[in-house]
Amino acid sequence: MKRKITAILAADVAEYTRLIAEDEEETLTRLEAYRKVFDDFVARAGGRIFNTAGDGVMCEFASAVEATRCAIDIQESLRTANMAHPAERQMHFRIGISIGDVVERAGDLLGDGVNIAARLQSLAEPGSICVSRHVHEAVMNKVSVPFRDLGNREVKNLPHPVHAFEIQMGSTRVPPALMRRDPPVRQKSPAAWIAAGVIAAAAGGTGLFFAGRGSAPVPPTTPIAGAEVAGEKQQGATSGTVSMPAATATPPETPANGSVVITEKLTPAQAFDRLAQSGGIVRDPKSAPELYHNARSYEARGESAAARRDYLAFAALGTDYVDPLLRLAALIRTQDGRAGAREAFADLAQTRGRAAMLVHALQFEGLERRSRLAAFAEANPDFAPIHAVLAQEFGEDRQNGQTIFDRRGELAALSRFLTAEREGRLVPFFLDQSVLAQWLERAQKREAFQKAFFAENRDRVGAQFMRAGSGWQAQVSLPEAATAIDYKFGSMPDFRSTGALQLLDQRTGKPMANPGFELPANQGPTDIALRYLDADGHQSTVTMIAFNPRDALLKGQRDILDRFANSWIAFGDGHNQHLLYYTHLVSYRCAIQRAEIGLDGASPTDLLPLPACDEVNPHSIPANSAPYIRIKPEVKSATLKITYVGGDVSEVKTFLRKP
Repeated sequence: MKRKITAILAADVAEYTRLIAEDEEETLTRLEAYRKVFDDFVARAGGRIFNTAGDGVMCEFASAVEATRCAIDIQESLRTANMAHPAERQMHFRIGISIGDVVERAGDLLGDGVNIAARLQSLAEPGSICVSRHVHEAVMNKVSVPFRDLGNREVKNLPHPVHAFEIQMGSTRVPPALMRRDPPVRQKSPAAWIAAGVIAAAAGGTGLFFAGRGSAPVPPTTPIAGAEVAGEKQQGATSGTVSMPAATATPPETPANGSVVITEKLTPAQAFDRLAQSGGIVRDPKSAPELYHNARSYEARGESAAARRDYLAFAALGTDYVDPLLRLAALIRTQDGRAGAREAFADLAQTRGRAAMLVHALQFEGLERRSRLAAFAEANPDFAPIHAVLAQEFGEDRQNGQTIFDRRGELAALSRFLTAEREGRLVPFFLDQSVLAQWLERAQKREAFQKAFFAENRDRVGAQFMRAGSGWQAQVSLPEAATAIDYKFGSMPDFRSTGALQLLDQRTGKPMANPGFELPANQGPTDIALRYLDADGHQSTVTMIAFNPRDALLKGQRDILDRFANSWIAFGDGHNQHLLYYTHLVSYRCAIQRAEIGLDGASPTDLLPLPACDEVNPHSIPANSAPYIRIKPEVKSATLKITYVGGDVSEVKTFLRKP
């Protein structure tokens, strides 16, 4: 059994028995649809589902942060999906997360870590997340969500209480005194925590998995009397003064007549952040920050029609902000499906600016989406968010894994995106700057990963050469699956294919490319050009490999000598018991400078006679050569040492004679 420390996520459906009793077929159908969403988020976050039973799911993550972010995204996405159903028929998951020691057995996990996660899940309110104290400590500074300290709780079948914290989602309001605060201490209203996790759904099959603010309780319903934003246009959005209460240690009271308390000069992003901190609904919204704030507030309260109305009003402004439009696309896809989102954004893309064009392209799938995104990037290289989106298209979430072509594409796109960040060109594209922070965090992590991949030369193409009777046999080694391999050397005008084997490559679903080809026996030093087609049909860059027949001969023979050291010598038996054979050494003598032997424990100092290397027929044994020496029948052992061409010395090996 294998033990390890890991993060465990446990989930089940609240009131599942009642839902089944009321409408079994509809409940099972919806559970299947919700589970697809659930499973997709787990896979994207690098998790693994190791157990399921009815409506319950158990998942494993290498990181508590990834487990928590995944749980937030799941709850946010399913909360949006539930908007289409009456309250009594909504299906809510309860989620618990723990870190602990577990035992792995046949793919399943057992132990306290699993048991505590299951108990935490039972403590969670429907649609919320309950985590252990260790998880809370690991994630509290890495996810922007409100935690409520539930204290020590006695739970079933555990001998000790569990200190639990609840991440409050959607419909549950957090008492202000229980909300986690970051220094300096400043009261944040519930609306400040409205989630941006639905962005993940907007990107389509492979998922634009850049999370924003975490989920939050419903914001206060009291409107901000007289709050308004007016000013000059900036990136198609509204900038200028915000007339609203300033953020203080406690929210200031709004005067009864709705008059302005403080007026400040703010950018659109600052205005949006101030609105999120103050909460409420802005009456008669007109600016980009007001419309986006209202749309998110309505969405958090489950008022999807009002949310969609204000999102569409925001889109009509024609700004370059991408984060609100990604949320709008997610909402439309939840209500009308992918086709509905494509149709809605087709109209917006015609008249409402580049951000709408980008989000429209994301509503397609597969090669169609990639080609549209590539065309957008070529036409709008200064629209910096496209580079992060393209990096995700090339990213590790692809169904059949990343090819080297994908890795190069992702790294190039990430470099362009992060260069834009260093030059200060990203801020105008994100109204919610916490979303930009999440995009940057992921981009930096992925760039470091890909740079390490290439720094370790894991994309290297290689070749080994072995002398055969009729010539040289080249064996190509590739860093990934290939559907075809081409080579060219000497005076060959064009590349030549190595052909295919009569084997199906399970990685590509196509015949396996033949990894070998031949060179003539008299081939002199030359450069060999190699290229291949990857699993997606993309042609690799050309790799040049230097071929020197003498170097290849020495290397090939030495490799054989090292791999089959037990065959260096052999004692004769029967009527040949007075002979000690070293045929193996003679066959691969071109790599040997000298071979020394000692008998019955004596140091290996006596030279074994070896014929000269014949580079035309290097493995042949000359007719006048006797590949043996005479020994006395009573000799019990022989000790051998080889000095290779170039000066390397082998370990001293002792060979015992069989009794």
